[in-house]
Amino acid sequence: MRVIAAHLSVVGLLGLLAACYTQTPLPSPTPAPETRIVAQITDTGVLAMSNAIGPQATEVEGIVAGADASSWDLRMLRVEYRNGQSVEWKRELVRFPRAALSQATERRFSKGRSWIMAGLLTSTAFLAARFLGVIGGGDNTDKPPPPPN
Repeated sequence: MRVIAAHLSVVGLLGLLAACYTQTPLPSPTPAPETRIVAQITDTGVLAMSNAIGPQATEVEGIVAGADASSWDLRMLRVEYRNGQSVEWKRELVRFPRAALSQATERRFSKGRSWIMAGLLTSTAFLAARFLGVIGGGDNTDKPPPPPN
C-alpha cells in the first residue's frame, strides 16, 4: 500500500510541476533579455544547428541572453528530439540564426496555478493517506463497558 502512495505522490508532483508554468505568445518579434522561451526548430534549423544541439531536434527551451533580427543567443535549458527524448542543459550559451527558430512562446511561472495545484495535491495526498490507513482510523483505545451485574 505504501508503494501505491509513493507512486501517487510522484504523479502528483509531476502534475504540480506542469501547472507551474503558462506559455503565451511573445509580446514582440525580438524577445527581451532574461525572457524564458520555448521555440520549435525549423527544418533548416535542424541542419544548421545539428553540431550544436544534436540531430533531429524539434524544440528548444532557454533563457534569452541577447537577441536581434538576425540571431538569438539562448542559455539552453532543454532540447526535445523526434524520438521523444528530452535532454536537460545547464544554461550553456548557444547562438541560433533567427531562421532556425519558429513559433516561439514565452514561458512564465504562474503563482496562481501553482497554489491551486499545491492545494489539490495536498488534499489528494491527505485523502489517500486517510484511505490507506496511514493517518487516523487506528485501533479503538476506548475501554470496553463493564460487564452487567
